[in-house]
Amino acid sequence: MKRKFFHAFFLLTILSCFLTGCFSTSISKEISNSLAIQLPSESEINYEDDHGGFHGDGVTVANVQFEEDEAETILSQIQNNKDWKPTPLSENIELEFYGGEKNDVYYISDLAEKNNMPEITEGYWIFIDRYDGEDRITEGEELFSESAKNYTAGIYDSKNKKLYYFEYDS
Repeated sequence: MKRKFFHAFFLLTILSCFLTGCFSTSISKEISNSLAIQLPSESEINYEDDHGGFHGDGVTVANVQFEEDEAETILSQIQNNKDWKPTPLSENIELEFYGGEKNDVYYISDLAEKNNMPEITEGYWIFIDRYDGEDRITEGEELFSESAKNYTAGIYDSKNKKLYYFEYDS
């Protein structure tokens, strides 16, 4: 009898943890892992996450303002990572975040606005296409030809010492 009670209590505890998010990753760790940089543990992150739709569809936008010494550390990590590219953004990524026209097609986007991101002229960016469940560092070449968009992107504004993070799943 005690053994059945213990098993039931154990399963109820595990279920409670899953339902309340006890095993979820913090936004700081999620950004660090996704973008291959190490955010300072005390970073103040402003973010919005509306995932939770059908099959986890949604968008996470986040931004982190760094102090001078933190900014130097982040910039060094980014510059030493071959996957981060200097601005300007590629044409497709620019369209994805800011909207605009390409080949007589007008793209509407509020992603940059949603994340309070101005046009970044001095900085670095990374784009990870997660379509088909594979992580591929790209320049967004297939962004508008795939049937769904699943990507993670980071844009670092070195002039204002601010990191912008995007996770898009459709």
